Amino acid sequence: MRTMKISKLESGKAAANAGPAESKILPGERPRGTVATRAGTQKQLSPLEKGMLVAEEALTNVPDIREDVVRELKDRIERGEYEICGAEVADMMLRRLAADRMR
Repeated sequence: MRTMKISKLESGKAAANAGPAESKILPGERPRGTVATRAGTQKQLSPLEKGMLVAEEALTNVPDIREDVVRELKDRIERGEYEICGAEVADMMLRRLAADRMR
């Protein structure tokens, strides 16, 4: 599972833009290619909205745990072939920290 860090500034913006909950949640069985508006009419989806639908559908097919990768790593650890470098791990952690601060 992938997590995303949200800064206090971003969460404040989200809270300020929050409206009624029912207007923020999309129905599970919405027609593809159109979206219902508040007046009950339909409009064509923008390219961004269409892209989001494609991404949403793709994510439903991605498992939370990639068993093939986990199995391969377990096998390498058991054979003694998996080596990690503490300095590289620390470097990656520091890079991630710096990237999170830039957001």
